[in-house]
Amino acid sequence: MFLLLGALLASGLFVALLVYQLKFKRVIEVISYMPGPPVLPLVGHGHHFIGKPPHELVKQITEFMSKYAKDETLKVWLGPELNVLMANPKDVEVVLGTMRFNDKAGEYKALEPWLKEGLLVSRGRKWHKRRKIITPAFHFKILDQFVDVFESGSRDLLRNMEMDRLRQGQTGFNLYDWINLCTMDTICETAMGVSINAQTNADSEYVQAVKTISMVLHKRMFNIFYRFDLTYMLTPLARAEKRALNVLHEFTEKIIVQRREELIRGGSKDAAAASNDADADVGAKRKMAFLDILLQSTIDEKPLTNLDIREEVDTFMFEGHDTTSSALMFFFYNVATHPEAQKKCFEEISSVIGQDKSTPVTYELLNKLHYVDLCIKETLRMYPSVPLLGRRVVEECEINGKRIPAGTNIGISPLYLGRREELFSEPNSFKPERFDVVTSAEKLNPYAYIPFSAGPRNCIGQKFAMLEIKAIVANVLRHYHIDFVGDTTEPPVLIAELILRTKDPLLFKLQERVY
Repeated sequence: MFLLLGALLASGLFVALLVYQLKFKRVIEVISYMPGPPVLPLVGHGHHFIGKPPHELVKQITEFMSKYAKDETLKVWLGPELNVLMANPKDVEVVLGTMRFNDKAGEYKALEPWLKEGLLVSRGRKWHKRRKIITPAFHFKILDQFVDVFESGSRDLLRNMEMDRLRQGQTGFNLYDWINLCTMDTICETAMGVSINAQTNADSEYVQAVKTISMVLHKRMFNIFYRFDLTYMLTPLARAEKRALNVLHEFTEKIIVQRREELIRGGSKDAAAASNDADADVGAKRKMAFLDILLQSTIDEKPLTNLDIREEVDTFMFEGHDTTSSALMFFFYNVATHPEAQKKCFEEISSVIGQDKSTPVTYELLNKLHYVDLCIKETLRMYPSVPLLGRRVVEECEINGKRIPAGTNIGISPLYLGRREELFSEPNSFKPERFDVVTSAEKLNPYAYIPFSAGPRNCIGQKFAMLEIKAIVANVLRHYHIDFVGDTTEPPVLIAELILRTKDPLLFKLQERVY
C-alpha cells in the first residue's frame, strides 16, 4: 500500500515537473542569460523567503543583488512567477520613464478590493484620462488652501505629544502612533472636506477600519500564505478585510452623495432659496477638497460616477496616509541622531517663521525652508516610504539589450538604489547638503533617486506630501528638541513591505524649547 502511494506521489511530481517545464519553456529559455541564485523545481527561490521574518527579506534581497546581479539585474522565481530586479538607472529610466510599462506588477492586485481601478492601479486609457483630470487638484492654489489643514492637524499632534512628554520616562515614547493619526486627519479633510478627528477619537470605526486594511495589505502582499485567493478567502483575515472595506466604502460613498447634493443645491437657479439653505452655505464656504474637484470634472463630457470618485478618493487616502507617516518618522530619527542638522533646521524655521510659537505656517513660509527641504530629501533617499516599485511586462521586450519575457514582474527598489555606493557617495551617511544644487559637487542621477517614483506614473501628490511634511516638521521642531532613545551606533533594522518601517519602534524624548 505504501509502495503504491509512493509511486503515485512520484508520478504526480514527475507530471507536475513536466507540465511546468513545457509551460515555462519559452520563458526559461529567454531569461537563461540572466544571473540569479540556484533554483529549485516548482518553488524557484521561494524557500529563501517562506517562513523568514519580514526584516530578513531586505537582507536576503541585498545579498542576492551583491552576489549575483551581473549588469545590476537579477532574476528571482517565486514558484511559477518570474521577477526581475533592476538596479541600473539606465534600465530604470526605460521602465519608469516611458509608457511601455504602464501596467503595475501582480502584487498590486491586493489593493483592488479597496481602491478598485483608482489612479494607482488603473492602466491604459482609463489611467491617462483620470491622471489628466486629477492633476489640477495639486495646483499651488489648491495646495495653498491645504496648508490650513496641515496647520490645524499639526497643532492637535503637538497637544498629544505634550501629554506624552509630561509622562515620558527614561525609555522615551513612540511618536509614530500620534503622527499616523495626524496624517490620517489631514488626508481625510483634504480628500473629502470632512474631519474624522482621528487624533482625539482613535477608536472610531473609520480609524480602526483604515488600520485593519493597512494590516491586511501588508500581509497579502508579503506573506505567501495569503497570496492565493482560493485559500485566502477561507481565512479570518479575509473576513476582517470585508468588514473594514464595508466601513471604508460606506463612509466615502456617504460623503460623496452629501457633497454632490450640496453642489446641486448650490447651483440651483433659485438663488434666494440657496442663500437661505444652511447646508449650501456651509458647502460654499468650505475649502476646495480633492472630492470637490472630482465632482466637477468630466471625462468625454460625462460626469464621474460615484464609483469613479470613490476609487480616486480612496486612492488618495491610501497613498497619502502611511507614506507620509513613514517619511516623518524617519525624518525625526535622522535629525535626532544628527544634532547639528536638527540645530540648523530649528534655526532656519525660527528665522523664517519667527519665534512666536503660535504663528501659523503658510504656503509662502514653508517654501522658504530650504535646509529643511534638503533634510527631507536626504531622509527619503535613505528611507523611501515606498521601498519597492513594480511593473508588469505585457509583451516580450528588450530593455537595453536584456530580453524580458511576457508576464514578468519588474521590481525596482528606491531603497536599494538610494544606498548604492556607485550612485551616492557615503550612501549610509546622512548628508542633506548633497541635494543642494548650488553648493553640492555631487551629480545626482534623476533615476537613481526615485522616492516618488519617476516618469509618467510618478507620484501625483509629491508636492502635497512635501508641503505636509514641512508643515508638521516646522511646528514640531519649533516647540521641541528631539532626542533619540536607543543605540545610535547601529541603524534601525528595516522591514521593506508595502510601506517602509522598522522592526522595532523608534523611541524619542522631547525637550520643550525655551526662547
